Amino acid sequence: MDEAGHRAFMRLFEDFDAQACLPAVLARPGIDDRTRALLALAMVAARCEDGEVPGHVRRCVTHGLGRREVGEALLQVYCYAGVYAGLSSFTAARAAFDEMERAGELPPALAVVDNPPAPSTTVTGRIADGARMRRTLFGDENVDRNEREADDFMNLFWSTTHDFCFGNIWSRPLFDRQLRSQLCLAIASAAGQVGAVDRHVRSALRGGVTRERIGEIFLLAHAIAGEACSRSAFERARLVFEELDG
Repeated sequence: MDEAGHRAFMRLFEDFDAQACLPAVLARPGIDDRTRALLALAMVAARCEDGEVPGHVRRCVTHGLGRREVGEALLQVYCYAGVYAGLSSFTAARAAFDEMERAGELPPALAVVDNPPAPSTTVTGRIADGARMRRTLFGDENVDRNEREADDFMNLFWSTTHDFCFGNIWSRPLFDRQLRSQLCLAIASAAGQVGAVDRHVRSALRGGVTRERIGEIFLLAHAIAGEACSRSAFERARLVFEELDG
């Protein structure tokens, strides 16, 4: 296949993407552009699609989001998709920011990184803060049940989770609870973490995220991660809705 053939082949995707994906999902009014840019970035990062990260970083910059917000969103990816997804996406995002800065395409205000950390600076403090945050997010009944069922082995997991996930990431002040919940839904749906979708749908509803917004996030997952991930997220959320309505 010659170069013209390669270009024609790629146009099969590009034309379909422009005609179907962009107007059907990315232009929907249910999510504002800034939030959608962060959610889409979190989705590709959670899937370890490092080649897609720079384009989404540029889209974030287009909507007034810089190193502060992108870094904070990728910390959420680190928490919920793992160290490799976090490190690789941070590396790709840094390269994209550096390139834009060299080209004069990054406004100075968006080049700054001065994100405030979680309030507690000790492990003991973060564990205590994290335990309170977890109760806020998931409710006393859920946490009490886990504590009754936990043993010394499971408490290895819970103490680390209270310290790192809830006492650090969730306690950082730059993003509010609703945005962090939406990032969690984006990560879980795009990465196919169906069990996590269940938990994060419940937590998001407790924090005031609407069912309509949850659906819009899962439609975005359709564009970023494909039909199967989106459908699985919709189906699991529907089960949660039915349980809560019943």
